[in-house]
Formats: sequence, structure tokens, C-alpha cells
Amino acid sequence: MIMGSIINYEFDWQKILSGQYLEWILQGFQISLSLMLLSSLIAVVLGVLLTFGQLSKHRVIRFISSLYIELCRNIPTLIWLLFFYYVFPELFSEPVKTMLNTNPSLNYWASIAGLSISSSGYIGEIIRGGISGVSREQVSAAHTLGHSQWEIWKYIIWPQAIRICFPPLVSRIIHNMKNSSLALALSVHEIVWATQQIESITFRGIEATIIATLFFLSINYVFSRLALLVEKSFLTDKKLINKTEKVKDVA
Repeated sequence: MIMGSIINYEFDWQKILSGQYLEWILQGFQISLSLMLLSSLIAVVLGVLLTFGQLSKHRVIRFISSLYIELCRNIPTLIWLLFFYYVFPELFSEPVKTMLNTNPSLNYWASIAGLSISSSGYIGEIIRGGISGVSREQVSAAHTLGHSQWEIWKYIIWPQAIRICFPPLVSRIIHNMKNSSLALALSVHEIVWATQQIESITFRGIEATIIATLFFLSINYVFSRLALLVEKSFLTDKKLINKTEKVKDVA
């Protein structure tokens, strides 16, 4: 019976892709993309800082970095969004709290903050794992060859660490991009919010769901293909390969 209803369903794309509904969809595309790009960029920057924090010689910095990572990894992303929207403004004095609560963009920036914080802990661990995967003997050999600390990081540690951590890093960023749909909980007008509004008004739920699905599928597929090209460029960079092989021979 259900299959029969689906087969007999008559699509009405003209109604969905016109007028105000089309405007909502295009606006949703734009906001979703900005959520994805900004939160992923901030998460990567924070992740790199956390990596160096964990590798620091100072015990306090290592402890703070480890605590931050554990909080990020063990608290659901949605909770982070709700925290920055409902709780974070309450931590400030009355004038600042009023300014934040009356800001119409609070839900958007709370979503950016929540997505960034949630993913940064995972990314920090991924990058740390990549750096830890580089043989210590190679680093010692690079010192023996007279390379500076900057050259060791540039030609020995980072190239190999990136090759190790790049696939899981890309997977985590894609996961963060998909999580941008959680901004719906804060009434951010991203693509899922737009398609749900259209469905509630037009009752064209299948068309609306297909639009949101194709959006995420297309964006994440394009990103994964671009990431694959970047990964291949690292594998074929002759200058970096020669530097690394020279150190490996000494090690």
C-alpha cells in the first residue's frame, strides 16, 4: 500500500522551485554553505592549536588542552549549539547580555561556535595522531644533517603527518558539514529549515526532502573529490619526497 502511494505520487517541482519558496531554498543554500565553511575553518585552526597544546612541554597547557578535547568529544554537538545560544549570553553582565540576546544573528553565530567547538576536539586528536606517527629517528637524523627546527617541521614532520591524518581529517570535516543541519534547532534559515517550511506549507515533503538531500550530497561529494586531489598532490610533491627520503636513508 505504501509502495503504491509512492509510485502514484505526482511530483510538482514548479510549485517548489518558484516564487518565495525558491528564494527560501537559495537563501538556505547560502547560509548552509557559510555555516559549513566558517565552522570547519575555525575548527581546523582550533584543532592545530590544541595539537601544539597537547605536545607542549608545560604540564598546565597539556592538561587544559586534554580537558578541552575530552569536553568536545563527549558532549553532543547539539548541546554545544544550545549552550552558546541560551547559556553563553547569561555569563556576561546585563548590558552585554542584552546586546547579545537582542542580536538577530545570535542563533547563526551560536551555531558557528557550537559546530566549531564540537569538531575542534576531534581534529586536534587527528592531527596529534598524525604528528605522533612520524618516526622519532627521522627527526633525530634531520638534526644530524644540520636542518633547523623550521626545516624539520616543514620537510619532515608536516608532510608525513598530513599524509597520515588527511583521510580522517577530511572525514571529520564532512561530518561537521553534515552537522550544520543541526542549526535548524536554533531556527537558523539554512537549507533544512527552508525545506521544512516549504513542506509544512505546500505538503510537498518528498520534493523538499530531495532538494535538501541533493544539496548535502553534492557539496560533500565535491569536497571529498577536491580533498582527494589535494592528497594526491602531497604524494607527488618531488621536493618533499626527496627531502623525506634523504632523512629516511640516514635514519
